[in-house]
Amino acid sequence: MQVKKPDLFGTSGIRGVVNLDFEPVLAIRLGVALAALFKEGMVTLARDTRTSGEMLSSAFTAGALAGGLEVTNLGVLPTPVLAYLTNSLGAATGAMITASHNPPEFNGIKLFDRDGKAHSDALQTQIEHALGDEKHPYASWDQLRDVSSVDYSYRYIEKILNQITLEKPWKVAVDYGSGAAYQIASELLQSSGCHLVSLNAQPDGVFPGRSPEPTSESLSALMTVVRSMNCDIGVAYDGDADRVFLVDETGQGVDGDVALSAFASYMVRKEGKGTVALPVDTSLAVQEAVEENGGKVTWTKVGDIYVAEAIVRKKAMFGGEPCGAWIHPSLHLCPDGILSSVLLLEALEEQGMTVRQFCSGIKRYAVRRGKIQCTNIAKSQVMSKIASNLPKALGNKTEITQIDGIRVQIPEGWVLVRASGTEPAVRVTVEARSTHLAEDLFNITCDLCSSIARENLS
Repeated sequence: MQVKKPDLFGTSGIRGVVNLDFEPVLAIRLGVALAALFKEGMVTLARDTRTSGEMLSSAFTAGALAGGLEVTNLGVLPTPVLAYLTNSLGAATGAMITASHNPPEFNGIKLFDRDGKAHSDALQTQIEHALGDEKHPYASWDQLRDVSSVDYSYRYIEKILNQITLEKPWKVAVDYGSGAAYQIASELLQSSGCHLVSLNAQPDGVFPGRSPEPTSESLSALMTVVRSMNCDIGVAYDGDADRVFLVDETGQGVDGDVALSAFASYMVRKEGKGTVALPVDTSLAVQEAVEENGGKVTWTKVGDIYVAEAIVRKKAMFGGEPCGAWIHPSLHLCPDGILSSVLLLEALEEQGMTVRQFCSGIKRYAVRRGKIQCTNIAKSQVMSKIASNLPKALGNKTEITQIDGIRVQIPEGWVLVRASGTEPAVRVTVEARSTHLAEDLFNITCDLCSSIARENLS
């Protein structure tokens, strides 16, 4: 039976503008609700570099303690490190204060289970029900647990170093984006023998150097540094380092679908077979690359939790999203930009290739992605109207899929429209075998979505 998506949670936890959509009181209530569900035990807690992180961490801690949980505050960490340590330390659950790639005025909380995997829809639904219960039993004064502040990040670094050995002294340009990767990624890459050229390595919650979302548009400085300093590769992380963006040795950004295609097909070639979990907004080029190398694809809803769940369910060797959120189940079940960087370098060494060579041969279809602003409260109604009108607007459809939003397949391409789980927006993805067709499909779809969204504002 399919579990209804909780209203409060998006595809990556709870997010909103601080002190507007996301207030400290909500963080307190979440801490209490988790204590009501897990009864006793430890919750691991970490935050990214956002200026509101300390405030929300303190609020969450107060709620968790009031409910009777023990809190282990791990400080400023990337999300994948918090997820790994939640499992490694045997915690009942984990909480990451982050808004990932969103602008600095946003923050939120992403929750992890004892396996280090993001909470399922079913568990999030239980949390929402607990939030609505005004009769939570609080711990008595003599049952209040402790707060410990400990740096366990060495466990994550040692785990990766024990699994991966790099032979080549790679020259790597790294743009930390002033986010949570600034320390751990540097330590790990240097311990692996890499020579680093660092950009935006100072932690800063307003992200002064660039947007916390790494894109071709926001990483012009990294691309210039790679070219001018003859680096082997450039890597950039988002605010909490669960994503990675790649720049090849010529200073060109690598499209997310291309990078995902290249690495997924490498994994399948290495093992000779295997399953790769991909969300429905992934390019057909990734599917073709996997299948041409003897693997198979299992499709999921958009969101790393659904990719992680499919990896477990289908025993997949790898899973990822085009945004650079790649999951490597050999270590853990959270998307990990830092781990992806090191594993890519290992792959390049094994293949004796540069980044450009590694990504060559991947089919490239015309892809357009965009988003239409839409209030969270109107998303359901807007999506219902889009689903009713989009197939007719696109004409000769061949197949409609509603795993996540609505995906309309036509002979030479496809269109996906889905409500964003992290922003007040409706996302549009279009892929076609020609640029002209992709542009036409994108314009038709965006015009329709914009019109419907405006109608629901009036």
